[in-house]
Amino acid sequence: MSDFAARWTARLQTGFPVLAAMQVTLRGDAVSWALHAPFAPNRNDHATAFGGSLSTLATIAGWLYVNEAAAKVVGDRVDVVIQTGNAHFVMPLQADLVATVLPVGEAELAAFHRTLARRGRARLTVHATVGDGTAEAVRFTGQYVAVRLPE
Repeated sequence: MSDFAARWTARLQTGFPVLAAMQVTLRGDAVSWALHAPFAPNRNDHATAFGGSLSTLATIAGWLYVNEAAAKVVGDRVDVVIQTGNAHFVMPLQADLVATVLPVGEAELAAFHRTLARRGRARLTVHATVGDGTAEAVRFTGQYVAVRLPE
């Protein structure tokens, strides 16, 4: 496990009790990562992945992406919260959950960085998917707010 994955997995599981219960882990490194959660603790009574687990995993994937994007400007002195989120459930999932974030365009990311550096707060819209690693079960769009914390 990379240092990046170990650090984020520990932060997610200690900072968010629900993620510990979901058994969420981060796999990968700072360049390419995904959030994983096993199917068994995240299933519902229909023997498919629970919608709450799917949307939670997507929400946290977006939150983590924005944290990493903000860190490029302000380091770890940032607080990120979700402002709005929308999950579109495409199909049932009967496998382990894998959440990935689609890359944000260079122009949008540059504008986010400039605004955060200048104003100390900025918004970023992120798109994520959750599936089994090959098929997409959920499409998620979230708008997050990053706020630079005082030193």
